[in-house]
Amino acid sequence: MREPIDTREFVIRLVEATPRTWVTTLLVALNVGVWGLNLLDGLSPLSPQPQQLLNWGGNFLPATVEQPWRLITAMFLHGGLIHLGFNMWALWDTGRLAERFYGNGQMLLIYLVSGVAGSMASLFFAASRSVSIGASGAIFGIVGCLLAAIFTKSNKLPPELVRSIRSSMLGFVGYSLVMGFVVGFIDNAAHIGGLVGGMLMGLVLAEKFDPDEFRRQAPVRIFAALALALLMLGLAWFSIR
Repeated sequence: MREPIDTREFVIRLVEATPRTWVTTLLVALNVGVWGLNLLDGLSPLSPQPQQLLNWGGNFLPATVEQPWRLITAMFLHGGLIHLGFNMWALWDTGRLAERFYGNGQMLLIYLVSGVAGSMASLFFAASRSVSIGASGAIFGIVGCLLAAIFTKSNKLPPELVRSIRSSMLGFVGYSLVMGFVVGFIDNAAHIGGLVGGMLMGLVLAEKFDPDEFRRQAPVRIFAALALALLMLGLAWFSIR
């Protein structure tokens, strides 16, 4: 019978494998920095107008079809301080753990692919009739990759950590999706699209807590994840045009 993995030793190995979670810090700084530039441009700190957010790169079907870069820029825009604050708290809380699990480069890939997947999913729903913005699709993707890791590699993780992550991540997803169905202005399509994108990335990419597998398979798995992301997003893009 396999002995339980010690949580303290596991955490030490994680930190040694990824000493600095600079990608999460950078992403938080970029989101806050863009919000600061919005304020300098005269946008309201609490409730900026949709047209202003569209001018800054918001995701809106008629504009995005002509300017696909909006799928990315919309990820760094927020509808006021409360929206920004909640998203940055969630990004900081989940991003550092995911970055330890997958490493700096793969964390950035997960964030960007999930964010674009969320923006793409929104084009079929919320962004088809209004301006969609926010980092929540990418954040749901981070949650998705963590869920993928604990459900497929639970035998390589400390049981206490598996229970803690499973409980907190499923609670976050459940609460957020319920609120999205109750509150009309929350873009649940972006949440679900990001969650699916992140889970797919998590299923394909190699985790750093499995060092042997990571050394042997990381480059091939990164290539496979990129190919899957391009295929998935490409098919969605051509179906929307």
